[in-house]
Amino acid sequence: MNAEYLRTLPTIREFFKIKETGELQEGTRLLLEAMTEITIPSGEDVVTFGEPSDDGMYIILEGTTDVLANDGKLINTLGVGDFIGELGLINDDTRGATVRASGQVRCANISKALFDEIAMKNRKIYGSFMNMLYTKTTKLVTEQERIKSELEIATRIQAGCLEDDFTTVNQLPNVNLTARMRPAKEVGGDFYDVFMIDDSHLCFLIADVSGKGVPAALFMSMAKIHIKNYAALGLPLAEVVSRANDNLCYKNEEGMFVTAFVCVLDVETGDVNFVNAGHNLPFISKGNEEFSMIQAKANLVLGLMEGVPYREQHIQLEPGDSIYLYTDGVTEALNPQQQLLGDDYLKDMLNRHRADAANVEVFVQAMYQEVDAFAAGETQADDITMVYLSRK
Repeated sequence: MNAEYLRTLPTIREFFKIKETGELQEGTRLLLEAMTEITIPSGEDVVTFGEPSDDGMYIILEGTTDVLANDGKLINTLGVGDFIGELGLINDDTRGATVRASGQVRCANISKALFDEIAMKNRKIYGSFMNMLYTKTTKLVTEQERIKSELEIATRIQAGCLEDDFTTVNQLPNVNLTARMRPAKEVGGDFYDVFMIDDSHLCFLIADVSGKGVPAALFMSMAKIHIKNYAALGLPLAEVVSRANDNLCYKNEEGMFVTAFVCVLDVETGDVNFVNAGHNLPFISKGNEEFSMIQAKANLVLGLMEGVPYREQHIQLEPGDSIYLYTDGVTEALNPQQQLLGDDYLKDMLNRHRADAANVEVFVQAMYQEVDAFAAGETQADDITMVYLSRK
C-alpha cells in the first residue's frame, strides 16, 4: 500500500500525529505499507457482528459504510479516513457491530496475522499502533465531555422554558394548578405551558413531540412558542391550534410531529374549551366522583399536514372538580416484567389518591411515586409529564 497516499487523509494524519511537512515515523510507515487495498461491493459487510476479528483493521479510502447494532439498528455512518475494527488487531474478541457498505467501498486492510508478524519483527510498529489507539481514545473522551457539557446547558435552558412557579395562577380565586416534566434523557420532547390570556382566561396544555433528545427538544420549543403566541392574541382556540400546526408543517423535512391537549379555562365560570390534537385523553373527577377518562374526539397531530381544521370541544369544571393531563411516558412505563402501566392502572392510581385531589402538589407527587413504584427500578424510557388542575 502507498503509505504516502494514506498520510494525506486527515484522519490518518490526526491519529498518527503526522505533521504537515514531517516524515512518517518508521513504525507508522511500515504499518501503512503492510496494508493491502480491497473493494467491498455495495450491501456487503466489511465486518459482521459476532464474527471473529481475524481479518483485522480497515481504513476507508473511498465510499461510506453504515454501522449497525446486533438488532440491525443504525448507530453510525463512517466515511473516508475512518477506521473499522482496529481493536481486532490486538484482541481475540468477536466483532461488536456490523459495518456494511452503503455503496461500493474501497478500503486499506491489514489482517491480525500479518500485523502480529510485522510487529514481532519491529516493535516500533506496535508502538505506533498503540499511540494511534491512545490518540483516538483521548479524542473520543474529549468529545464526550464536550457533548456532556452542552447537554447539561441544554437541560438548564429547557428547564428554564418550562414554568415551575404557579403562584400567580394559584392566587386566582377558583384555581389550584401544578405541572411537572421529568425527561428520559438530558433533554426531552414533552412540554407543558400555563399562562393567562387575559384576566379571566387561563390556558393550560400538555404535549409530546415525536422522538427524544435534542431534535425533539428543538421542535418542542417551536411548538410551545407558536401555541403561546397565537393564544395570546385572543383567537378562538381552534384557530390557535390550526395556525400553530401550519407553522410546524413549514419546512418540517424531518417529519416530526406533536400530540397536544390544549385547554382554555374561564376561571370565573369553570367553562373549559379544549382541542385534542391526537393526545392521550385526560382524566376528570367531578365532585366526589372517581376519576374517569374524558370522552373526547381526536384531531390530527400537529406538524404533519397544513390546512387541517381542528375541532373545539367543551367540558365544565365545577368547584371541587379536577382534571389530570399526562403524556404517554406515564401509561407506557414498563416494569421488570416488561408490562405497560396502561390506562386502567393509571385510573386506579388516580383514585387511590382522590382524598388528596384538592392538594395539587401532593397529588402530582403521589402520581410520580406510583409510576416509580410500578417501574420497580426499570429504566425510564420516555419523558413523564403531568399537568393537574383542581377547581376550588
